[in-house]
Amino acid sequence: MKNRALKFIGFIFLSSLVYAGGCSETNQAQPGSQGIDSAQGEGFADVVYINGFIYTVNPAQATAEALAVRDGLIAFVGDDQEIQALVSDQTRIVDLEGRMLMPGIHDMHVHPKEAGEKHHFQCGFPFTFTIDEIVAKLTDCAARVPRGEWIRGGQWAMELMASDTVPHKKILDAITREHPVYLGDSTVHGAWLNSMALDALGIDQDTPDPPGGVIVREPGGKEPTGILIDNAAYDVLKKLPAYSDAQTETALAWAMGEMNKVGVTAIKDAMADSYALGAYRGLDQSGRLTMKVSASIPWRMAWTDVREKELENVALRADYATKNVGTDFIKIMLDGIPPTRTAAMLKPYLPNAKHGDNFLGKLIHSPEQLTEDMIYLDSQGLTVKIHATGDRAVRVALDAIEAARTTNGASGLMHEISHAELIHPEDIPRFKQLNVTAEFSPILWYPSPLVQVMARVIGEERANQFWPIKSLQEAGARLIYGSDWPSVVPDPNPWPGVEAMVTRRDPYGIAAGALWPEQAIDLAAALRIFTINGAVAAKRADKTGSLEIGKSADFIILDQNIFQIPVEDISETQVLSTVVSGREVYNSN
Repeated sequence: MKNRALKFIGFIFLSSLVYAGGCSETNQAQPGSQGIDSAQGEGFADVVYINGFIYTVNPAQATAEALAVRDGLIAFVGDDQEIQALVSDQTRIVDLEGRMLMPGIHDMHVHPKEAGEKHHFQCGFPFTFTIDEIVAKLTDCAARVPRGEWIRGGQWAMELMASDTVPHKKILDAITREHPVYLGDSTVHGAWLNSMALDALGIDQDTPDPPGGVIVREPGGKEPTGILIDNAAYDVLKKLPAYSDAQTETALAWAMGEMNKVGVTAIKDAMADSYALGAYRGLDQSGRLTMKVSASIPWRMAWTDVREKELENVALRADYATKNVGTDFIKIMLDGIPPTRTAAMLKPYLPNAKHGDNFLGKLIHSPEQLTEDMIYLDSQGLTVKIHATGDRAVRVALDAIEAARTTNGASGLMHEISHAELIHPEDIPRFKQLNVTAEFSPILWYPSPLVQVMARVIGEERANQFWPIKSLQEAGARLIYGSDWPSVVPDPNPWPGVEAMVTRRDPYGIAAGALWPEQAIDLAAALRIFTINGAVAAKRADKTGSLEIGKSADFIILDQNIFQIPVEDISETQVLSTVVSGREVYNSN
């Protein structure tokens, strides 16, 4: 395993050099200035960055030494000598001293509201916690929460369902019978409730499973165990007390700050309900938004706004839009996830007592309903992100998009398959043919305990055929990155994901071997997925995603040149500075 402690100490030392001289600043112009092409703008720069390795993600000019910013836009990309024509005695000069500067990361699947709420207002704990650790944490939380108030938190690992001590309402009841408790799992497809919560919500042995959801029962009986899966859990979420507008803004501001720290400059909120939409608008109007945002409005979603509010959000989406917040996006959940046998598959899961030997999982929406919705949403100019983890769900999603293309013609909308992890080989060419984007989350790009869980439900061979990135790339598909933080990863750090995409190995050095190594791609291709491809999906490629004159000055400065280090060290990358629209929103110093 990598010695992270020593590397962290080294980073602190390096950072002190960078911002106390290693990445020095001066307001004095350098001698030997030359003229500059008028096509690159008129007037002096506000800030220039010189003496660096600038990776542009622009095929016409892959690298440069210097970059100039004026009025929040990129005014020049080129060499150190030419940039002097843009320097006045009012220009701030940043000497990169050879450091790497590149476009900011585009995280196209993230849940910042939930991350901020968990941090500020909930009883949060990492998915690595054991049952004993969860009990200790929850006991401490219960002692501080007024009697009768809800205790919300998570994220317990779904893998605990296969452990010696299975999550059960009795465990939570032993901690508190004075608070209703709701704990979300690490996949955001399951919930763990105590008896008081079940009583408050009217869930008992006579409550039927909702469509697309499961109330886990005692073996051989109907008594709920306290575990809810998919729509059974989502139905509960929207019945919990809502956070205030001020709390929602606080949650989003904190989450954006955490993402800025690791280099994220643009996101797609994968589930922006009415509270999030209003908060994004308020943050941008007050100058507190620190990134570009695309907001996906939930559609037929059990866990957010009621159906009437969903339709209202779509109808009024332009009212929520701002210069930096786009709202022409939709999110649909089509299936669950393989570990809970709720992903829709083309081949059966491995046999078990509950599901038999021919269980294929279930779709949350029928193919007919999804097709009808896709035709309508596409006709309204809305880009749809469809959660589809099983290969049958992927096929049904592609079929629905194809129907929309046939009915509406080539709208140009780049609909997305979210978590495109299990894809039948026959469906891979359809992504290019239908102009469909494949979105990847890095939790399964490398060997991990979750892969072992997958093997127990779908078999070893299928569990080792996740994320066909190379195959999709070779087929000409558009690929984007989404962390799904905080749903499936503990933090929004993209760098372990970049490394794993290139190596298909565990970036943390815990699990041995490689996961489907034939699907590894090179670093340059990976960086396009994490930058310009995301900008294309966000409908902002003309404004961000690469470093070109006239685009928004959205970029990051790294502590190491990731092209000049062993690939196994990419995950150790630290961001020294994050700049959005020319404004530094994070500095590690």
